[in-house]
This record gives sequence, structure tokens and C-alpha cells, in this order.
Amino acid sequence: MEFRQLEYFCTISELENFTRTAEVLHVSQPSVTKAIKALEAELGVRLIDRSQKRATLTEAGKVFLLHAQRIMQDADSARRDMLRFKHDRHETLRFGLPPMVEAYLFPDFFSKFRRTFPDVTLDVQEFADSDEVKGRADIGELDFGIVLGGSEDSDHELLIMEDDMSVCLHPSHPLAKAKAIAFEELAGEKFIMQQPRTYQYREVYARCGEAGFVPEVLLCTSQLKTIKQLVANKEGISILPNFVTSMEQIFVRRPLSPAMGVMVSLYWGQRSLSVVDNRFIDFMRGYTATEEFKCHFRQG
Repeated sequence: MEFRQLEYFCTISELENFTRTAEVLHVSQPSVTKAIKALEAELGVRLIDRSQKRATLTEAGKVFLLHAQRIMQDADSARRDMLRFKHDRHETLRFGLPPMVEAYLFPDFFSKFRRTFPDVTLDVQEFADSDEVKGRADIGELDFGIVLGGSEDSDHELLIMEDDMSVCLHPSHPLAKAKAIAFEELAGEKFIMQQPRTYQYREVYARCGEAGFVPEVLLCTSQLKTIKQLVANKEGISILPNFVTSMEQIFVRRPLSPAMGVMVSLYWGQRSLSVVDNRFIDFMRGYTATEEFKCHFRQG
């Protein structure tokens, strides 16, 4: 049994797809398939049900996942503990961000971080969506990540901000005169969305379904600048958090009725925390509680 096999298995359990797992881990799909088959042969049980479109865990797979996650967490904890004995120790925090967050929440945070942790390097990576950030943290590839749609009651994430989503449309759009917009009024509109696995896409799609229609998606893109410019060009509408649109002048925002909220959280997964990890969580808790942070994201 190899760590590589456990990493592939844990990632498949999260993504439920061999191809996507290979993409996330930057390996070939045959390598993933071969590793999982070898693991199943060694254990003498089938771990993954491949008969459906999704690669789901068998009952044996679900039990083995608990062991695999524990082994991965213990290995990461051991690696971190051994850092105490390095004479040239310089701590690095691996930090993941989804596209919605990077340009809006990160710059101010990074400046504050550098002043508080001059001896810690922040290794920042952008991922396609919050689910991928969570998946990477769960398998130990990230120490922390910012995710949208977190939980207030989780013991492995910290709620750092709550915001509302608003309809973004051209000033000449008929709905621009409304004080608030119901989802039923958006039937027939062309939607410009982020990628399907993102929080925005899933929540908007679900609310459209509740309103009795399937949204007509003009384009899916990870580029927020593209979404905003297309709205300004009268190509369609979008629904985005206020913190990413508050300073825009090229389109107007209108609140949804009922309101559509979004939580932004710091996520670290179910693992043992080091001294630096706990210091960082305390820093984030204090930083996001300041009036400066709150006022910064109330603009507009």
C-alpha cells in the first residue's frame, strides 16, 4: 500500500470521477485507474463502484476511506512535527482560493498577514471552485483555503463573512428600475455564470428551479471580468456577491427578493493543527472581526 494510492482514492471519493481526479492531481487517468485497481487487489475488496456515471464508493470503500484519511492526516501531522527539529526551519502555509475571492478578499488580507507573520511564507494557489479547495485541504495538499457556502457550525472552518447576492444588469434593462427582483422575473433572461461546480452556479440554478424555470445560460466562465463586461455590453445578466461588485460603475445591482445570501469561510479540513496553524486561525478571527474589514466589504 502506497501513499500515492491513498491520495488517489481519497480524491476520487471527493470528486467521484477518475478523469477529474487525474486533472486535479496532475497525473494521467490510466495511472489513477492502475493505482486503484492495485489497491483493490491488495485489499481483496472492491472499493469503487464504476457501474454508474459517477465513481461512487462501495460499502467497503466507505469504511476504508476512514482509514485512508486517518493515515494521510497522521502522515501530514508527522511531517509537520518533524519541522521542529530543522535548524533552518521556515514555515510555509499552503493557501487555496476560488476565483470569486482572489481579487477581492485576498490583497488586503495578504498585507495584514505579512506584517503579522514575517517568518511565514504563504504559498497561494487558485483553484476552479470551492469544492476543489476543500478537496485539496482534506487530502493534505492545502493547509487552508477560502470557500464560499461554508457552515457556521463546522469545527474545521471559520465563518469570516456573510454577504448577499444581487442581480447585475445593464442600466437600460427594464428590471433596473425595480427596487428588488424575484427569481420568477428572471425567466427568459440570458444568464452569464461561473463554472457549473461553483457555489454561484449551483445556487442560482437551484433558485431558478424553485421559481419554475431552467435558466438559459449564455456563457460559463471563471473570469469575473468577462462576466461583468458582458453584463455591461447588454449580453445578459448575472448574479454575484456584493463584495465583488460594490465598486462597479458599468452596470447596476438590484437585490433579490427573497434575499440570496452567501457565506465565506476559512477552511482547513479534518486534520491535526500545528502551533502556526492555530496562530493563523486566531489571526483570521481577529482580522475579520475588525471594523476596517467589515467596512471595506460594505462599500456600495
